Amino acid sequence: MNPLVQFPRIHLAFGARSVLAEELALLGIARPLFVTDRGLVECGVFARVREALPHGTGFAVFDAIPENPTVAGVEGASAVYRAEGCDGIVAVGGGSVIDSAKAVALLAGHAEPLAHYLGHPERITAAIAPLIALPTTAGTGSEASRGAGIHPDATSRGASLGSAFLVPKVAICDPELTLTLPPRMTAGTGMDALSHCIEAFLAETAHAPADAIALDGAGRVVAHIERAVVAGTDRTARAELMMAALQGGMALSCKGAGPAHAIANSFGDRGLHHGALVTIALPAVLRFFERHVPDKMRRLAAAMQAPPGKSPADIVAAFNAHVGLPPSLSALGYRGGDLDEMADDAAKSHFNARAAYRPTAAEFKSMMAEALG
Repeated sequence: MNPLVQFPRIHLAFGARSVLAEELALLGIARPLFVTDRGLVECGVFARVREALPHGTGFAVFDAIPENPTVAGVEGASAVYRAEGCDGIVAVGGGSVIDSAKAVALLAGHAEPLAHYLGHPERITAAIAPLIALPTTAGTGSEASRGAGIHPDATSRGASLGSAFLVPKVAICDPELTLTLPPRMTAGTGMDALSHCIEAFLAETAHAPADAIALDGAGRVVAHIERAVVAGTDRTARAELMMAALQGGMALSCKGAGPAHAIANSFGDRGLHHGALVTIALPAVLRFFERHVPDKMRRLAAAMQAPPGKSPADIVAAFNAHVGLPPSLSALGYRGGDLDEMADDAAKSHFNARAAYRPTAAEFKSMMAEALG
């Protein structure tokens, strides 16, 4: 069995952001850089986090992280980090913000350009600036994971940035920061959390604790996502989804992802939301896996409370429809692309490294055609 990997120090509770000042002090951070995005500044969520700091605390802010993390966004934040003499980072946002913050933390202690480290975990050392993550969506679980996906630009496929050194030192998971998340984002990020739990469980890596975490997380999403989408101020539903997202990130760090993430990455050259791409591709992947890992699929179906005669693929497709996600990648807005080239790219993806079955390019093409609709 693989070892249980390093996790952050985790606070999960309504109002947990109140521990931010204490955690900054414990990490010896005197002047943090807050990394966030304009939407969170404009809607007031960032201000609620900032107010957790004592009056007079010095800090800097970079609030131009795009929807999908890019090299330009990371470099812009890194320039502010250096210019302001910062000594640590606080990420306030969803997966794009937290992934970008991991890259900023890397560049704070590494001399080469970011491209030097993408796809090369062996080049990453412990010289990482301390990072505190405050997720404002219940989706990627990046606050607990060792990886990040960074796009060279807004219309390029993502590249992997991964290392145990990139795991945030602290994850402050305050469901109150998600109460104003719009229904569409609640749906997309919640289903993204489900995809992480599912693909981590299906990965071939032998890891019983991570399997238990993943299955429990999948059950939490199934039980609570519709309520969170329909009644966004439901505190129980919001807390359960935030826990599930955290569990997805933990399980991915221990076991890895799979073909749905490979497909999403191959379709990630049009600026569409990565989590939505994964979720919409997932039913086709699960139908494919039913004949390769039937025992695991039965365990997954039980965790997802599937009624008799329904498979995990059926459950995911139904939830996608119930929470308002598009039924296909074409309906999401994907246009163009050479399906043969994309299938070949997906077959070579690092996301397949720990998959229970590694599809061929032809098999990927078939799944992609189904996902496209």
